[in-house]
Amino acid sequence: MLSDNDHIEGLFPEAAQNWDLNRLYTDLQIASGKELKPFEKACLRGLLCRYRPGQLAFKLTWTSGALRVELNKGLYRSLEAIADQPINTLRWEKVPEWLEAKGYKMQRQNLNASNVSSQGNSGANPPKNLVDWGEAPNIQFFYGRAEELAKLQQWLVSDRCHLLAICGMGGIGKTALTVKLVESIQTQFDCFIWRSLRGAQPTAQLIADLLQFLTPSPQTGCSISDLIEVLRQKRCLVVLDDFEATLQDGELVGAYRQGCEGHAELLQRVGSERHQSSLILIGREQPKEISMNQGEDQPIRYYKVNGLQRQGALELLRARGFTGSENGLEALVQQYRGNPSALRIVSGTIQELFNGNVSEFLKQTALALGDVLRTLLYQQFERLSKLEKDVLYWLAIKHRPVSLATLRSEMNLQASGSELIDALESLRWRSLIEKLTDQGEVMFLLEPVVLKYVNRQFVEEVGKEIMAIASQQNLKSVNLLQSHVLVEDHAPDSIRAMQIRLVLKPIKEKLNKAIAQNNTELDSLRELLATNPQSPNNQVPSYTEANLALIGLWW
Repeated sequence: MLSDNDHIEGLFPEAAQNWDLNRLYTDLQIASGKELKPFEKACLRGLLCRYRPGQLAFKLTWTSGALRVELNKGLYRSLEAIADQPINTLRWEKVPEWLEAKGYKMQRQNLNASNVSSQGNSGANPPKNLVDWGEAPNIQFFYGRAEELAKLQQWLVSDRCHLLAICGMGGIGKTALTVKLVESIQTQFDCFIWRSLRGAQPTAQLIADLLQFLTPSPQTGCSISDLIEVLRQKRCLVVLDDFEATLQDGELVGAYRQGCEGHAELLQRVGSERHQSSLILIGREQPKEISMNQGEDQPIRYYKVNGLQRQGALELLRARGFTGSENGLEALVQQYRGNPSALRIVSGTIQELFNGNVSEFLKQTALALGDVLRTLLYQQFERLSKLEKDVLYWLAIKHRPVSLATLRSEMNLQASGSELIDALESLRWRSLIEKLTDQGEVMFLLEPVVLKYVNRQFVEEVGKEIMAIASQQNLKSVNLLQSHVLVEDHAPDSIRAMQIRLVLKPIKEKLNKAIAQNNTELDSLRELLATNPQSPNNQVPSYTEANLALIGLWW
């Protein structure tokens, strides 16, 4: 099945930098009663480097199913035995955690001794750079972005940028871009470490983890100052992925979760103090420590990742089964703004449901999001403050660029104008809104993928209000129906038609469903609402009556 043992034995060498592999191999062989095969050793090393089973199969040129069968009847059972875990409970992502708890991860002093020994045995060969890819994904296929890579390489290598934030909406390709960037420049650094913060790692724990890998000798201290000192002594490259996980939900960008408040000091000091290292942040949100201080003439830089340019997008679509000459292919790229995740999803839909006919697909009226992209947008949407959500709902309803003055006048805000500006700025830092200038005036809008999701979310939330009206037979639960218009009176005819089709029609369908479920007559419900017309907050201008009239609940 495998013919190139030399290739297999050369896979995932970075595992030896942090793990006592010889002891692991020996204990696993004792537990199983037989010698480990080369592919099992390779899989173990890959799991310790946090590669997924599917990625291991690709590296080994196995099918994913065949490899899983072999692991389930061999290596996984031995790992459970030496980790004292119940049989058939192993999950691949738990392997590093279990084995570290059993003492197989080498301590800092052991790592240093190992490095010194290897350097002494290497004769004239220089020591290898310290490398720890951590939870970084293994990117096999990468399209376009040559200019972006060149620019980022210049910032880090030539300009010796201290702090770089690479941000963009979920699924846009931030992490893949950073992986390729690091692969091209890591030899320029003495040490490289990649860490994911998706678990909202507290500042003290993060600093301790970084110091354990980066320091040449055991540290007596474990503070930000100790880390800065190491960044001065050596040229280190540190990547922190999923940085938004350390930020608070439900508030404007900038507030940190409990235990992560020290991240602000870390960013400020790495960006402003003298040292020879670089820290890269990857996230959906731009931290305020970046936004307030970044600039082309500063050691702090910000790069927003947008969709693929034409050539890169077409390369991706060719890899998904298209020739590149199909009618409508470039229109498809434009419709999805080159979003690689969206293009992967929609290309499968076109191949399976339209036999690869792009033009036929484009005749359909709705964008296809797919579960993966919808989940990414949901995660980002749920982090927003109420005011940010209200702004997005208005931009989705408007379906066109909107000025700040128009938003302020039509939102009937109880909040101050400055709060609306803060919300718009926060949404921009979260990569959820776009801005353009029209005749000297700044306008805000949503790109199609975000607009599609927000519109659907708005209809769902209004649907809940409709259900509450039908069941409670009053207006106490009205919120969005009061604060947001469903169809604009003075919008262009094309926009009104779109609002009727995308907003009003599905909401009326939800009303019919709610009436049927509650065994209520429409006329009876109208009469009940007419006797108590006031909504919960009738002190402010309201769209309630106009909206209820549109959906058929008001005369």
